[in-house]
Amino acid sequence: MSATLIPPPPPVPPGGPDDDPPRPPIDYSTAEGFSDAAGDSNWREWMMVGIGLVALLAILAIVFSLASIAQTTGSDSSTAAPAPAKPASAATAASVSTAAAPTLAQAKGIPYERFRPVDATVPAVPAGPVKKFTVSVIQHVVQVSPGLAPVEAWTYTVNGVAYRGTAASPPMVVNQGDRVQVTFVNGTSKDGVDMAHSIDIHAAEIAPNLNYIDVAPGHKKVITFTAKYAGVFMYHCATQPVLMHTGAGMTGMFLVKPRNLPPAAKELWLVQGEYYIGKPGGLADQAKMQAETPDVIAFNGYANQYKFAPITVPVGQTIRLYVLNAGPSKWSAFHVIGTLFDTVDQEGVISHGAQTVSLSPAQGAWMDLTLPQAGNYSFVTHAFGDMTKGAAGVLHTVGAPAVKVVPPVPAGGSTAPVLPHASMPMSATPAPAASSAPAGTIATTMGDMWVRTAGAAAKAGKVTFSVTNNGQMNHWLGIMRAPVAMSNGLLNSAAVLAKSAELGPGQSGTMAVTLTPGTYELVCLEPGHYNAGQHETFTVTN
Repeated sequence: MSATLIPPPPPVPPGGPDDDPPRPPIDYSTAEGFSDAAGDSNWREWMMVGIGLVALLAILAIVFSLASIAQTTGSDSSTAAPAPAKPASAATAASVSTAAAPTLAQAKGIPYERFRPVDATVPAVPAGPVKKFTVSVIQHVVQVSPGLAPVEAWTYTVNGVAYRGTAASPPMVVNQGDRVQVTFVNGTSKDGVDMAHSIDIHAAEIAPNLNYIDVAPGHKKVITFTAKYAGVFMYHCATQPVLMHTGAGMTGMFLVKPRNLPPAAKELWLVQGEYYIGKPGGLADQAKMQAETPDVIAFNGYANQYKFAPITVPVGQTIRLYVLNAGPSKWSAFHVIGTLFDTVDQEGVISHGAQTVSLSPAQGAWMDLTLPQAGNYSFVTHAFGDMTKGAAGVLHTVGAPAVKVVPPVPAGGSTAPVLPHASMPMSATPAPAASSAPAGTIATTMGDMWVRTAGAAAKAGKVTFSVTNNGQMNHWLGIMRAPVAMSNGLLNSAAVLAKSAELGPGQSGTMAVTLTPGTYELVCLEPGHYNAGQHETFTVTN
């Protein structure tokens, strides 16, 4: 078969504006990758063969399907083969990810901070030509819902403001076009901070590899940028695993107010976040995070707090809401019952008369509304399954019937000590190293934040470690000579003699290394985990 040629249009006469020589005919067969007529013919023949084979396979599939249906319908269902059982590991993972959150009654004896309501009024923009924020970190044990056990939250403080007793972080507010300076200080031991953290500001247009870096406890990083675009942006910890850090509360709102924004009678900020409760007073549950099964979904770090104490707003005047979905995983369908949004600015897109604003994780919007009639207007996520987990509040207008204020304390009170400022160590009691390691290897177990071996010494030569991660976070075993080499407060990776694969929760691996006599340290290579205490001395003898 000859190639198909399409003649070109008539050439433009010489002297015209497009005085080019006539173009050759376009060979579409060649343009599609077939170089000549013979190749085109061969290709078509093989194509027909392929179509025939596909048709034959389809016919055979139909025949076998009909035979299977006939056999099934013609047999007694009681004799049908049972469905294959799920692997035990899959069943276990499913049960962990859907396990009910422990109750407050199960947290007997575990200290936690007393709940304090979060003021949802938007704070003022800092004075001065450069808007300066000092952002730090606290690790503290709090409740995120009245009847549930406390959980360790990792949250930010901004210019000395901290929302103790909740898992909320304060907003930072600037005007469009402002120059911004954020000094990120990764807490200290008195703040309970025992690992590396970072800050990623979505409003900034700067190189992440230079600015959103891991910072060891007590160290700092200064970030400067210009807030070019207006909007409701997210800031969060970008330290790996990001899911664990954001799921433990390390998120907040960075608000850039638009230029020439008309005034509002009331401005409020609301951050929707998810919380995953593990052991009472312990780390957030990473398995639940990965399965996207939060125990609590709340505004500003505590379930239903604005139902317990509704927010008072005016009647007949503009109310402006700044709303962020911090996730880390669930969508938000933000809705105020009994009204529509007059204006919505969602990620730079303006709309009017909206009933619901759909926000994916890390998206934000500001919206204006006016309540013409006195009343109590609930605000919720219209994903009602999430709303029932705590994502609801009330706007109470002046002149409306009083709402019965329900204090966020479960019936019967608490059996755990409630402290004004309390922090819990992130480590749990270490489990012994696994004893089922293969012969000739040293059983090594890692957890949050510890590492243990079945034997703390070995003979010089090749040594193989059998490693199991029993923690809820990723861990990564390495070995270094003691004292370990540090750089900017973190382990110097160039001094690591050997390392395992990075292990997720429940995973195992090995690490082999040839060692000479001396003192070494087994360390976790995840940023900041060494500083949190995840290391163990190991001796090599002759």
